[in-house]
Amino acid sequence: MQAHVAQALVQVLSTERLDAYRGQPINTIADQQLFARYAWNMALSESLYPNLQLLEIAVRNTIHNAASQHFNSEFWFDQHAVLQHLHEKDAVVSAKHKLTKNHKPHDAGRVVAELNFGFWTSLLDSRYEQVLWPRLLQTAFPHLPRRIRTRATLSRRFHRVRQLRNRVFHHEPIWHWRDLVQQHQHILEALAWIDPTACKFAQCMDRFPQVYQQGQQPFEQLIRQISGT
Repeated sequence: MQAHVAQALVQVLSTERLDAYRGQPINTIADQQLFARYAWNMALSESLYPNLQLLEIAVRNTIHNAASQHFNSEFWFDQHAVLQHLHEKDAVVSAKHKLTKNHKPHDAGRVVAELNFGFWTSLLDSRYEQVLWPRLLQTAFPHLPRRIRTRATLSRRFHRVRQLRNRVFHHEPIWHWRDLVQQHQHILEALAWIDPTACKFAQCMDRFPQVYQQGQQPFEQLIRQISGT
């Protein structure tokens, strides 16, 4: 790989960021392989984005709909008996503040859309065991198999999904995760717990299996083309 091309990419990406793609402990690999690995990671993240996006939206809507039905109000999140913890209360206050700042009404749907994935996964914590669960299980996750239909099952699954989601959305390396194939399957399975049609919709756009299987070799060819070698 030509030195000036490698230097330009290092300048743009930074040595510190690229070190995460060298492996642990940090080893010496050719620049061509290093940048190919970085490109492969971008492609993996891109391929997971549609599934993660769809799951995030599906989770917030299904919990919102189930809670609205159970508490007889689409503003269930304003009821003192529901959100009993400061973290979740502050999240609702922040969501409303953002709507006010943008001159938008505090419609329930708008508030719900402003609440991030961390808010929704926090509702699956054990502190909401008697407040929301298992009351909302059947309504919010109607296709979750009965043998594993517990709040704990959902909490474990969505905590792990959130970890992956945060790394993808914040441009962090995921290429080295040994269970990435399993996690991809778990995203689709979680979607099916909410609605099998949503899972099929995600699969129509799903490029992850191909991107993962091909590995970084196609990107090494692209790097060679860029470098003119």
